[in-house]
Amino acid sequence: MFKSKTVFIIGAGASEEAGLPIGSELTDVIADLLRLHIDYGQSYPNKGDVQIYTVLKSLVQNDDSWRGNAFIATAHSTADAMDIAPSIDTFLETHASNREIVLLGKLGIARAIILAEQNSKLAPRQQGKPFEMKQLGPTWYVSLARQLFTGIPVESPEKAFENVSFIVFNYDRCLQTFLAHALSRNFLISMDKAVEILSGVTIVHPYGSLGSYFPRQPDHLPFASEAADLLQIAERIKTYSESVEDPAIIDAMRKALDEADTAVFLGFAFHEQNMNLLNAGSYVLKDRRTYATAYKVSPPDCEVIKSQISILFGEAPNNRTELCSGKCRDLFSMYWRSLTA
Repeated sequence: MFKSKTVFIIGAGASEEAGLPIGSELTDVIADLLRLHIDYGQSYPNKGDVQIYTVLKSLVQNDDSWRGNAFIATAHSTADAMDIAPSIDTFLETHASNREIVLLGKLGIARAIILAEQNSKLAPRQQGKPFEMKQLGPTWYVSLARQLFTGIPVESPEKAFENVSFIVFNYDRCLQTFLAHALSRNFLISMDKAVEILSGVTIVHPYGSLGSYFPRQPDHLPFASEAADLLQIAERIKTYSESVEDPAIIDAMRKALDEADTAVFLGFAFHEQNMNLLNAGSYVLKDRRTYATAYKVSPPDCEVIKSQISILFGEAPNNRTELCSGKCRDLFSMYWRSLTA
């Protein structure tokens, strides 16, 4: 269990341990999906993603505002830009005024993450059987669960989450999927009970997600779903500007960060855009401990990260920042005593 108020800020590098693409791998996937090519006389593309094309075709047929479009050309331009874009999020923010690019980018994200969930270590097996927990053994997910559940009586599994909250900059639902199954298996409770407990935990997705993991929510979408309304999912994806303008997101992040005595950045790249989003609030000046992964980050850049964290939380006299040069699982291995103290 975590004795101090702890907020986990989770970036793409964290989902990589579950088998999801990150960085250039993700932009490469999106580029391939958007390189639509239709031979003369054919109804569907022989290159690019059929589902994305079907959504675009439906929009043109049913929504007059999209009649004068240049979808195919714009899709190719967007795909070509992925070779140089720092991330899809940054690219969409740069082109926030171009609704074709924003729509295509969101469709690309939605389709890429759906496919990524289906091919991840957390995807259901045949006949709907849950994933094998042992596949996640060498990842930070299992390390987190062990620290959450240690010292928690079987009669009160919900107490595992009393002092934790999560800000997840990813579109996938790997965290929720793993924690629900881990709760069920560790405390020998039903999945329904595990999901009910997890629904009360603060989990904020600043850029939106494919849909809610929780069945009772109107935007519910099962993990690794084969049957998904791609346009509906794309509409749940947010650009930076859309997130900044959403008071519910800003307030939820502010509360989680403000209350935290400990902040843990996992697989987070500290991109300026994301730090600006976190900085949208002002936080109580108090002593905080911060732990962060800085995998393959140079010593000078580590100093920049420390400066960014200092700007975020202010310079209280006893603030402490520890950077781990390894991956997320390595951070838990190195600092598990400190994290739970």
